[in-house]
Amino acid sequence: MSRHLRRAALVLTTLLLLAPAAALAASADTITVRERQLDVNLGETNPCTEATGTIIDDEQDVFHITALADGTPHLTGHAAVTITFIPDDPSQVAYEGQETFAFSESSNSRNFVTTTTSHVRVKGTDGTFVTVHEIAHLTVTPTGVTVSFDKPTFTCS
Repeated sequence: MSRHLRRAALVLTTLLLLAPAAALAASADTITVRERQLDVNLGETNPCTEATGTIIDDEQDVFHITALADGTPHLTGHAAVTITFIPDDPSQVAYEGQETFAFSESSNSRNFVTTTTSHVRVKGTDGTFVTVHEIAHLTVTPTGVTVSFDKPTFTCS
């Protein structure tokens, strides 16, 4: 499970704990959560060159959690990340750039819907780029009908 999906699951759990209290209120209740963190990921592999190294993510997240009067939850989130790849071998290409990640999730007694998008673009010290884009969606109805897709693209240039 990706770091973003784990964080979204944590926020959703918080939402589900808050939803019953919000349902007792007369109107919708929204909270906003802001986080900032620095992740250091050792032993990562550059998929374009196979060089190993460390990825450093300097991340800022914003989550909006809304519980409607009837208890229906809605969750959105956005992350802006500065990414740096430092190769173990200094003769290899280092990369720096940006990632954005957003998701939306809603559920009620009739269905569950979630959509995520992610875009990464980093530039190498040799002028090359690594670009990753992904959009994923899932809808589940009470009868078990599921609609889903996951469309990733990856480019080394």
